[in-house]
Amino acid sequence: MRIAYSYDVPMPDTGADTEQVVNTVATLGRRGLAMTLLLPGPATGPGDAGALRSWYHVTGPFAVEWLRWRWHGVRGAEKWSHARRAPRHPSVAAAELVYTRNLLGAWQMLRAGRRVAYEHFRPWGDQYPPLQPFLRAVLQHPNMVGAIFHSALARQSYLRLGVPEERMLVAHNGWEPSRMEPRLTRPEARERLGLPTDRFTVVYTGRMNARKGLDILLAGARQAPEMLFVLVGSEGEGPVEAEARGLANVRIVPWQRTADLSPWLYAADVLVIPPSLEPLTQHGNTVLPIKLFLYLAAGRALLAPEAPDTAELLTNGINAALVPPGDAGKMVDTLRTLHQNPGRCDALAAGAFATAASLTWDQRAERIDAFLTSCLTRPEAPPASPDPWSTGVWLAESARWLLRRKTA
Repeated sequence: MRIAYSYDVPMPDTGADTEQVVNTVATLGRRGLAMTLLLPGPATGPGDAGALRSWYHVTGPFAVEWLRWRWHGVRGAEKWSHARRAPRHPSVAAAELVYTRNLLGAWQMLRAGRRVAYEHFRPWGDQYPPLQPFLRAVLQHPNMVGAIFHSALARQSYLRLGVPEERMLVAHNGWEPSRMEPRLTRPEARERLGLPTDRFTVVYTGRMNARKGLDILLAGARQAPEMLFVLVGSEGEGPVEAEARGLANVRIVPWQRTADLSPWLYAADVLVIPPSLEPLTQHGNTVLPIKLFLYLAAGRALLAPEAPDTAELLTNGINAALVPPGDAGKMVDTLRTLHQNPGRCDALAAGAFATAASLTWDQRAERIDAFLTSCLTRPEAPPASPDPWSTGVWLAESARWLLRRKTA
């Protein structure tokens, strides 16, 4: 099958979304699908797939085509321009299926008569109720082959919009085993990185901003001066970096390419997802963060918030220590308990690694491949009956959403 994956972010880029896209394209390519990645670029024409494979440390056959960017650097205009012009690109015309994470791009492809697979992590209809009629139009369109969501939480939001269940797949993100090699012991990793071997160490990797809940992590660092907090992913001077400078037990590390990240994970006693619900409920930009899958694969104890998305993969006391969101004191208490109980740390680490076993990128691609094949061959599914969506409920939800925005 020939698939054109249209995405509106120039690559390479340090964003987790681009890492997710390239891993999806590469692993589907390894399954024998003819993949072309259509990206904004300086000029319309072939891009350098080899450079992307090297940057993202992936293997797998795929081609890259550029669609000359317009409004480069003006994000909203750039997204709109790519979505509007991509249906006319030759790689799309040659494809049997168009795959995209861009909702507007999906709609433009459908209007152009293309068959489309849509993928995303956001429960758009819950986060932005006014979008619900548009979401229904996109996801119920006859040429919408199927939709892939990164969590059951997101999928549920579309079920209540009346999207047929068989048109949707939950495919959690994944990890690549080769990128976790060589596996290092904690002392080996710390020696390589110049970290102290005798200090309890908490490691975070990812974007370095308050939207990721790092305010909770820094508050915890103030309460636990005996611990070392290593925050990996800085891309310059920002509020988090400025605040961390005043804390002797916090080390800020620049953003690391995928191939260089694993030693930082292996150096940890505990890997942490900041216990905050803000990334999920207020900003809406984080649902089952991609770092979680590398954390699990590292085979280290994991601390995370009690949250509806992480609950799909994490069980308190089995593969993670889950703490109430927004409570830095409880986070520190849990970290101290893990510090004082190495056996419990080891048990959580073993549970995390066992969970990772079924979450590789290749296993994800296998599920997506089977799902798309099934969707392309099964008869058209009728709309849900009775339709769970109603105009009255939509108007009420939209009114409450608008009121919250005005009072925020």
